[in-house]
Amino acid sequence: MGYNMKIKIFFLALVLFGFSAQIASAADWSVLSSGDAQSFRTITQSGNNLVAAGSGGRIFYSTDNGKTWIKSFEAQNVTFVDFTTMPNGDLLVIGSGGINEISSDHGLTWSVYNFGIANNLYGIDVKTASGSSTGYLVGAGGTYRNYANATGNWDSQSLGITTDLFGVEDRGNGTGWIVGADGKIFKLILSGTSWAEINSGTRETLNAVHFVSATKGFIVGTMGTVLKTVDGGSTWTPVVISGLSYQALYSIDVLGDQVVIVGDKILISSSDAGETWQTKTFDGTQKKFFGAYIKDATHIYAVGSDDDAVSLVYQLTETIVVPPPVVVQPPVTEGTAPQSSLIKLACSVGAGVNDPCKAVYFYATDGKRHAFTNDKVYFSWFTDFSTVKEVSADFLSSLTLGKNVTYRPGVKMVKFQTSPQVYAVSKGGVLRAVSTEAVAAALYGAIWNKQIDDISDVFYKNYTFGEPIVLASDYSPAQERILVGSISQNF
Repeated sequence: MGYNMKIKIFFLALVLFGFSAQIASAADWSVLSSGDAQSFRTITQSGNNLVAAGSGGRIFYSTDNGKTWIKSFEAQNVTFVDFTTMPNGDLLVIGSGGINEISSDHGLTWSVYNFGIANNLYGIDVKTASGSSTGYLVGAGGTYRNYANATGNWDSQSLGITTDLFGVEDRGNGTGWIVGADGKIFKLILSGTSWAEINSGTRETLNAVHFVSATKGFIVGTMGTVLKTVDGGSTWTPVVISGLSYQALYSIDVLGDQVVIVGDKILISSSDAGETWQTKTFDGTQKKFFGAYIKDATHIYAVGSDDDAVSLVYQLTETIVVPPPVVVQPPVTEGTAPQSSLIKLACSVGAGVNDPCKAVYFYATDGKRHAFTNDKVYFSWFTDFSTVKEVSADFLSSLTLGKNVTYRPGVKMVKFQTSPQVYAVSKGGVLRAVSTEAVAAALYGAIWNKQIDDISDVFYKNYTFGEPIVLASDYSPAQERILVGSISQNF
């Protein structure tokens, strides 16, 4: 809508935005097998063998579609995270600390594969078609390599960033996609020798990317993030899936119209290319699923761990699709907006920066409009103003003014202007005093002192005070963000 920083920030919070996907009944996932590894992180097919790998440097193979498993490799101080098949058919697995292994007999025996990279590697994908091969490799600190078909070497490239990169897909025809921390998305062209950064609209960590077709694809990440494109990746839109809230999502696989997404305590599947979704949650457990693999229509797998102690293999054996009831939504009257919207008045030509029309509010699920005290509070929740809706003066005045919005928990530390005490923010605007600089550095990194915002004493009563943070283990920024995914949950 063309809003800029001249907007006077009186805003209010947004619930997860995007379109709601139609949901069918829960899919029938069942435990297929448990291994003795601490955690499986990735799974694939090589020849006639199903192969899985994970923490403790363990690699297993199965000759009976996952019913039983045989350990073929084990190494100390490494976690294997992703497989790919090289042009000659060898199976390559990558992992932490630059430790990688390759197998020429479909996972039965392994030997060292050296990229000459000491960084943790997180994602790899190689495609071979019509005698030509391309591939991409990503990892910690912006690590990026592209596979040069002519030489069979991995060429060093720099995207000009130090952000961790986690997911990659080789789309063939010299194109590919990379996703990573801080909402990073890169489109690769010219076999990975050129690239363009694409706006994701989020700052969440993006862990995996996969396309269903030339135009339609999905990206998954932390805080229940699912992004969808229908224009070949030019734009990405958030997807809301019933049963998915703020779980971290780690992997996605696609085969035809079948899509599988896995994450913390949740398995998600679709048999119609993401038009409808089925979810199975594992609330009250410590189950995490890190890898997904679709072999064919009847062999669909998810791997992970239970409390990081026992490795898990689940199989989707049946999906019962029940058409959802038809719900007729009442039309939105002109000049109004639904709950969970950012709203403002329309401005007349020449309206000044202090005109009431510049004030943006969040119309919450409590039926009230809530104000942001300044732009810093607003941007702890949102990245831009693109979803703000214009409403009539009558509609705006009909909404009671609720509590001010406070900082999103886990994003920043704060302090009041007249006091040196630094606080971390918890749910409900609860401030917890950070006891020492060492604790602050453990929570927010070496540049912790750049992660502090001042709060005017005028807004002192917006907050309450909780237990101090004496040890770094007393507070987790990531967990605090997970607990409060929307402003409505923060009141």
